[in-house]
Amino acid sequence: MVLGSGSLTHNLAKFCGPAVTAVAPAVARYVTEFTAWIIDRIHTRDQKALIVYRTRAPHAVRAHPSEEHLLPLFVALGATDATDPFDILTKEVRYGMLSMETFYWHS
Repeated sequence: MVLGSGSLTHNLAKFCGPAVTAVAPAVARYVTEFTAWIIDRIHTRDQKALIVYRTRAPHAVRAHPSEEHLLPLFVALGATDATDPFDILTKEVRYGMLSMETFYWHS
């Protein structure tokens, strides 16, 4: 088993802290667009695009000012085979800007 831990978006400069409200904050557009791009590249196994995501993905630098929280995804993806089924176990965005999707490859 290979486990990679991080966040699909991780721009803590945009974090305003957990506001106590009855309504969850709206998800930032850059989070939605970046997440969709990454998921699409994983589905199509476009590893070349993923490697250079900082120049290709929409809002890449905003979504990840530094890469340490995204790179574990590449380690996990690299341990998979093209025939391994891919699932998204959870789709979650916390505080409107921390995308916390949980991906799962299995055989």
